[in-house]
Amino acid sequence: MPEILRAEWFDIRRENKDQLWQWLHSFFLKCILSQSGINWVAHYEIVPHPKTPYIRGAPPKKETKNLNIPQGQENLILTSASSAFVFFGPQNELNYIEKKNEANLSLRDNYRSAVFIEEEIINGPEQNKKPLGMGGPPAMQFGSYNVDDTNDDIELAKWYRGERFPRLSITRGMIRGRKLLSITGWAKHGVFWEFTEMEENEYSFEHRFIEADRGEDWNGRHVLEYVTHSPGSPHAGKRVWPK
Repeated sequence: MPEILRAEWFDIRRENKDQLWQWLHSFFLKCILSQSGINWVAHYEIVPHPKTPYIRGAPPKKETKNLNIPQGQENLILTSASSAFVFFGPQNELNYIEKKNEANLSLRDNYRSAVFIEEEIINGPEQNKKPLGMGGPPAMQFGSYNVDDTNDDIELAKWYRGERFPRLSITRGMIRGRKLLSITGWAKHGVFWEFTEMEENEYSFEHRFIEADRGEDWNGRHVLEYVTHSPGSPHAGKRVWPK
């Protein structure tokens, strides 16, 4: 059964980090996890991008300049549910829990969220390391973005199926990849790339996809020519909870 994924991005001031992480990991996220309809919850610390081109030789990556979109990009919490009713149903428990704990939750700076449904799931070579539905992967990359024009949606859909998806089954360390579409949030499109590990010098997994070239010979535009990412996207990092 397809999962519904809520993504929550936020920053934390240095003086609040230890306190908020301890509370999130020892109480709040466990409370969320215990609710009916929740499959799993995972907290990731995002590795910042260096001041270098995102993909060498490719067009520059564009990010939205809309200052009304919160800029949070240091932490990402993913919550998987079995139905959108878990997040949006009348009198749902998550709203009650979050309202009850709004004092601590207010320590999250630059907070934004989005809820996504799955468009496609493609298994990678390490799929046996984390069967579907068994929790957040040890490492991941989560991208969220819009195309620049609605006509670009067709080319994007063809690019994923003609270039990116064929590579996932042989990408080093990959558990699975999910292409997502949003129910809420600024970004219409999302991707969730699940990995067994993240090396110390990595801030992105794009180089692994480049390594997995299968001679697809994509003849269309480079995807970076016509997509605009949310602040800091794509975000890659390691899971910090659960350990």
